[in-house]
Amino acid sequence: MLVMEGEDLRAQAVKSWLNGLTEFRDGQLAIASADASFRRYFRLTCNGETFVIMDAPPDKEPCEPFVRIAELLRGAGVRVPGILAQDLEQGFLVLTDFGDLHYQEALEGPDRDNLYDLALEEILKVQAGLLREAESLPAYDEEWIRMELEIFREWCHPEFPQAEYAEIVDPLVQVFLEQPQVFVHRDFHCRNLLVLPDGQPGVIDFQGALRGPVTYDPVSLLRDCYVDNDDDWIRTKAILHKNALVRAGLLPTSLADEDFLRWFDFVGLQRHLKCIGIFHRLKLRDGKGGYLAEVPRVLGYVRQALSRWPELEKLQSLAATANLLA
Repeated sequence: MLVMEGEDLRAQAVKSWLNGLTEFRDGQLAIASADASFRRYFRLTCNGETFVIMDAPPDKEPCEPFVRIAELLRGAGVRVPGILAQDLEQGFLVLTDFGDLHYQEALEGPDRDNLYDLALEEILKVQAGLLREAESLPAYDEEWIRMELEIFREWCHPEFPQAEYAEIVDPLVQVFLEQPQVFVHRDFHCRNLLVLPDGQPGVIDFQGALRGPVTYDPVSLLRDCYVDNDDDWIRTKAILHKNALVRAGLLPTSLADEDFLRWFDFVGLQRHLKCIGIFHRLKLRDGKGGYLAEVPRVLGYVRQALSRWPELEKLQSLAATANLLA
């Protein structure tokens, strides 16, 4: 009989479902993690093995995108969790366990630079290997881009006129749309990468993938909301990735480094403004204040990027006067 401490209704439903699966019936279930969404994870210890159970309420976080996109990524040679059992109607999956060594912890060790190189190789593998498949994903279109940017205004600058804000962030929107469009994981950062026993990265939390700009995943990794990275180092790694994209035929050889870095900075600004807004929304609306600790780091990345582009002077002023809690 499955055992678990501290049950709620969803946890009881998970336990009931697993008790109906012969190979996962006898074991111990414990909370493994929860993220900023409605999704959470349990770790099941059963017959000397461990598994991860995804609990995703289907009316809020349906599992189907995870299952579908996992298959695409696996086809490109990306290490993603295997799906051992599923009940999409209830929102439950049994997944292979990638362990607990996230990039966030591993990057503190001596293999830091190599870990980043391996992660960038995974991004390139997806960008080059899933061009056709990316066409089946929702587009990171103007409506989506502006919706995410609006999160920053709504939660950090609510008194600022919406129409004026939309005009100020227009350069970010245009840079998003002018880049080659590829498969975008959309949260490719240290908390969604694990170090597998062979040292290679395992990739998780990819269910929100879109078709979007070629710089999105690289800037998510290199200007990680949860890791401090030196600006010169970031730009060097970005250009190395740009050169790899050229060799893969995804960028023209004529593209100047400065033009690529402009793409990189502008897309990073959109992402980081969104993240600052989300972190404030989590505190103010949802009572989850832990993410505010990351705001100074993310704001630092925003300021670095804004300082390089005079055309973003109004956005720089806006960011400097935002109502920030951290």
